[in-house]
Amino acid sequence: MELLVDPPKKKVVGITNVVHPSIHDVNLLSEARAEGLELNFEQFGLDLYLDGLIEKPWGRECRIYADLFYDVWKLDILPGQSTSMHCHPRKETVLLCLEGTAKFHSLAETPVLEALDFVHIRKGAFHSTENIGDSVLKLVEIETPRNKFDLVRAKDKYGRQGRLYETQTLDHKIGEINQIDFLGDAKIRSTGISNKYRFGVKGGMDIICRPDHNLIFAVSLGIKNVFTHDIQVFQAGTMSMSMLEPDNLYFTIAHNL
Repeated sequence: MELLVDPPKKKVVGITNVVHPSIHDVNLLSEARAEGLELNFEQFGLDLYLDGLIEKPWGRECRIYADLFYDVWKLDILPGQSTSMHCHPRKETVLLCLEGTAKFHSLAETPVLEALDFVHIRKGAFHSTENIGDSVLKLVEIETPRNKFDLVRAKDKYGRQGRLYETQTLDHKIGEINQIDFLGDAKIRSTGISNKYRFGVKGGMDIICRPDHNLIFAVSLGIKNVFTHDIQVFQAGTMSMSMLEPDNLYFTIAHNL
């Protein structure tokens, strides 16, 4: 149980390591529990402030898609800033890098992420993301199951260690998050704050038959993936259309040109 990440491989754009929890992560989480760890559950009908623009000491984040199982967030991390060293004990996470350069910290190593890279973080694995570039680091975070309050902060340079998720929103105009007509339990924000990217939900057959040259990523929204704890990410430049399931739904990220 000493190994935290899969053995390093030759760098390929769009692919990075899977971060697994080890005995070190277990010990750190056990310490937090002994110190009075508190974990909450998101109440979908009441915690509606989560649909606003959330203020962070390192920047800001906003929800761009949610259904009963998946939650997708857009993160803007300012230069020189970083998220806390934290874990999600009950949910799987994937971080997609859209712009900028990040140093991704686990308890074992610190690989560098650049545009089109992504990392799969298994539940319980502590991690932190640091912006080591000169511009805003733009990330998309996919989580399952949906629960924004599944958060344990072990270390934080802003003094938030041991604290729960933020409750403050920024007074900044962002596009509305709307229900999806053909998917009654889901809602989406079609663009982010800067309108540089557009977000959608498409069927696999639609992606295959109507190619979008501005497509960057497609993420499976399949229930099967929820059961297997496997968030499937397809990167457009290397995507094999034969890998998409025609009857499956996908969350899509594209350049908004």
